[in-house]
Amino acid sequence: MTELKGIRTPQQDRSRQSFERVLEAAIEILSEEGYEQLTLAGVSQRAGVSTGSIYGRVRGKEDLLDAVQVRILERVEGQQAELLSDIRAEHLPFGALVTKMVSALGEFLKAQANLLRPLMSRAPSNPTVASLGKRSFHKLRQGWVDTLLERRAEIGHPRPEHAVEACFSLAYAAFARYLGLGSTADVAGEGDWDELKHDLGEMSELFLRYGPRA
Repeated sequence: MTELKGIRTPQQDRSRQSFERVLEAAIEILSEEGYEQLTLAGVSQRAGVSTGSIYGRVRGKEDLLDAVQVRILERVEGQQAELLSDIRAEHLPFGALVTKMVSALGEFLKAQANLLRPLMSRAPSNPTVASLGKRSFHKLRQGWVDTLLERRAEIGHPRPEHAVEACFSLAYAAFARYLGLGSTADVAGEGDWDELKHDLGEMSELFLRYGPRA
């Protein structure tokens, strides 16, 4: 795990296993009940460890959330790599690949939204959280872009890298807005999810195939 200030890393196997249960319990509470319901007492009860032992590793809730974010982002990055590998293995026609990539991006973010939402809301006031989140975002974008650029010969846009990055940015922003990630919670859920995925996929395919009008 990435080293963080405020986290006293356990050295013994038994202590590491105990802290693993703490992290998993915190992730479960975040996913099921949300940030406001996350307390060290609740984590202690679910993990089956004493509150004192948690304070032996972190100074408080915010430090625990930093450790949880590292765990979540490491897990998300691994899942993303597996997802992209699976999509590549399908050897889809280019048009189907683009729409599949856009839809998969949306579903990927949707599946992680309950965990990402409270962590992203902390970023503006927490440089550590912001730095880790930015690193994870860049990995997500690069993996998505690299996968489509493997089919560069089928991209009709005169600037393939720019076009693929633009498609990712548009799709990510639209999905994040719908899911209430970051600063868009007040407009979350507007519109139809399936239509959003379909329209973004179709627009991306046309933009990549034919490029901008002369």
